[in-house]
Amino acid sequence: MKIKYLIMMLIGISSCSIFANETINSSILDNAFFKDSKFDFSTRNHWKYLKENAAQPKEVHSAWGQAFTFDYKSGYLLDIIGFDVTYSNIIKLGASDYFATRNLLYNDGKSYNKHHAHGFNKFTQRYAKVKLGNDAINFNGKAGWHSLKDLGVISSTQHLTRNSYLGYSGIFKYDNIYFSLAYINSTLPRESSKKLHFLTNDRKKVINNISTAEIAYKDKNITLDYSYGVAKDYLRRHAIELSYKPIQKLILGGQFYGSYALDNYDAMKQNKKEFEDHAWHYATDVEWKEQDWSVKVGLAYTDANKHNALGHYNRHLGKNTRARFNGLAAAGADYMRDGELVLTTVMSYDFVKDNSTGLYMNYGQFNYKHNTLKNGEVNVFDIWKPTSGAFKNFSILSKVGYGWSYKTVSASDLTPKLRHGKYQRSPSLSAETVIDYRFNLL
Repeated sequence: MKIKYLIMMLIGISSCSIFANETINSSILDNAFFKDSKFDFSTRNHWKYLKENAAQPKEVHSAWGQAFTFDYKSGYLLDIIGFDVTYSNIIKLGASDYFATRNLLYNDGKSYNKHHAHGFNKFTQRYAKVKLGNDAINFNGKAGWHSLKDLGVISSTQHLTRNSYLGYSGIFKYDNIYFSLAYINSTLPRESSKKLHFLTNDRKKVINNISTAEIAYKDKNITLDYSYGVAKDYLRRHAIELSYKPIQKLILGGQFYGSYALDNYDAMKQNKKEFEDHAWHYATDVEWKEQDWSVKVGLAYTDANKHNALGHYNRHLGKNTRARFNGLAAAGADYMRDGELVLTTVMSYDFVKDNSTGLYMNYGQFNYKHNTLKNGEVNVFDIWKPTSGAFKNFSILSKVGYGWSYKTVSASDLTPKLRHGKYQRSPSLSAETVIDYRFNLL
């Protein structure tokens, strides 16, 4: 009889234990920290090609790689704190000499020899996040390694991976008003897993940190955005972006970016400077959107004086940085030289559903030592991005273009290389494909 009671007690205890564990597990899984978690797996195949002879004999710059990325975003514990992690693995598929200029593969060497091209892997992002408030008034902050897309004067761009920064950032929102702050001191470049410091353009001094603040007003028709930032002892930066939608199909835009030299910039040799004391880039654009086609036209001008040479506005805040720039003239240093006036047009048409085909064209000109230099490019692009079905998270971008410019003194000095007082033309051919696929695992 005692054995019978003992067996019944053990069964009862086990049942209670199982029920308690299921209740606890159910309670944990119902917690917003786990319940609201998201886990994505994405792939990107990216190939870039450029053939040009601006600063040297004709050369090909080409790189090709495959990225596999895992992205985990937790919910919020106590509706306050969480964390996110992004891990990427990059495989080299191909490379030419000068591959490093394409910013896809890791350059494990001091020269641009194709044998130095390698894949890499890294935790692109790993940060704690916090949120406070409600829908009307709230604060969202991050601390750790994270990407910053157009926060203040800082930005992140993506090739096979997205570059990220070590530091802090936060956005305070009240109704339609946003106030943002960020402080960063190191970077993981998009083409490397190696932690790097920010450097002056001559690479002789470290920029200890970059800090920025932004205030913006945004509603469905108007955006007014002003950002201010400082690369410590190197540059001060202003960024103003405006957008107005008077009617549903029409968008008017404007962008104004300015840089001012600080002590460590002034201390560099003349041939390492992009401008003398300050540089500004002014741009405006008009866009008209229909259901199956759109056209956008922009006009821009750059003021970047430099003694006895050609100055230009540099989008970034030093070596190993990526800065905010949303003007249409966004092709490297092209179209942002001192005194250069640029006309840009982007046209697209959806010949079939979910597929846009279009033209991207730039034409710019400026004067230098009695020469009127003309440069430009014509690109044909196609974007297929299904909005439904099995390929909803799949996209293919492809483009090819022809450009014409001029021979320069060097790769880092955009001053024209004159021959008998005349500039020399320099044609180029470029191409690019990007294939993305994203899977929602959780």
